[in-house]
Amino acid sequence: MKKRVIFFTILLLSAAFSFAQNSSFVSNEGGSGPVFVEEGGRRGRNATIGNRYIFIEGTADKREHLEFFMTNFVIEAGGAGYIVTQSRNEAAHTLRFNVAPNTMDTGGEEEQSNQYVIRLSLIRNTDDFEVLAYDFAFNDLEEMYAYNWMLFQNAAIYIPVFSEQDLILARELATRWKNKWIYIRASFDYPITLYLLQGDGLIGGMGLYSGTYDKPTGISPIDNEIMAMPGLTVGFEFQFLDFMSLEINYQISLGDTRNNTFLNMSAGAELKFPVKFENIVLTPYAASTFSFNPSLVFSDFPPLSVGAGVQLSAKGGTRGAFFVDIKYMFSFTDAVMHNPYLSYDQQLYPEPAVIHYKRSIIGIGIGYKIGFFDRIRR
Repeated sequence: MKKRVIFFTILLLSAAFSFAQNSSFVSNEGGSGPVFVEEGGRRGRNATIGNRYIFIEGTADKREHLEFFMTNFVIEAGGAGYIVTQSRNEAAHTLRFNVAPNTMDTGGEEEQSNQYVIRLSLIRNTDDFEVLAYDFAFNDLEEMYAYNWMLFQNAAIYIPVFSEQDLILARELATRWKNKWIYIRASFDYPITLYLLQGDGLIGGMGLYSGTYDKPTGISPIDNEIMAMPGLTVGFEFQFLDFMSLEINYQISLGDTRNNTFLNMSAGAELKFPVKFENIVLTPYAASTFSFNPSLVFSDFPPLSVGAGVQLSAKGGTRGAFFVDIKYMFSFTDAVMHNPYLSYDQQLYPEPAVIHYKRSIIGIGIGYKIGFFDRIRR
């Protein structure tokens, strides 16, 4: 109980002095109270970064202590309206903490029962000035759920009020995921390949036969071929304009019409036109693919396919996005397949020697892309 009274006193004192951003007060430097040091010095890095941005770092002897306070301070910062950055250079202030065994003995039973002490510091990143530092002793992590908010606020109260520049920068940070120069993407695909039968040389436009075309001795009807097998796409996207980007990718998928273990490989190019909304990006695109290794079941295979698609992306962190991709691709020339009976000892229906199909693909993919290098100009 005594510890809680002391802490609330610290919090009230901090609030009373919150207007004094250039204070020269020093108190209890070696104790558990707050320590203030005279501000001053030059404006260095981070001088143009708004006060809404904060970087949090910490150390601890125990991994569970580090993870607990890091997680909870990030949550408290977000709840207080701050944006926690991934690097110190992106923030105006740093909240630094260290958790260590409590070696102080003040003579009281309650104080002696507190096994650990956390020391928090608020650093102004422009000149590495330590605005505030204080200690707080505790016994276990469960009891700290009641104090995390106050620990954070006791330091954050010395960060100047958000400015209009903060709001502008906040909007820019919120849109960084969709404004990168370069993206690397990977997706799990499930392409559906359609082989639409053409009637060239077939009896009635659909039958293999033995004998002659005019006087067949036997007929075996065939139909369209439809295949749906899993695949993978990895790629590199360059967003050279705010409304246009170019992606080069490598695609691999399983299966041909007779062998599910066959690997189809192709290179692709996509010219994209992203339409950016607040939380999503809708990207229609034109696409082309070039096949590397057509299956041996084909006597002639169209290497080039063209088409169009649309990609719907949603924010996945400050640098990337999750996306769903749907496209339709087709070939201008026929995929010409060997008559399957020619590979058997008994060639029951050997005519015609080849079968013509129109080939097209309905592509479905789910993936993630991560961006590098902001396009935002400050």
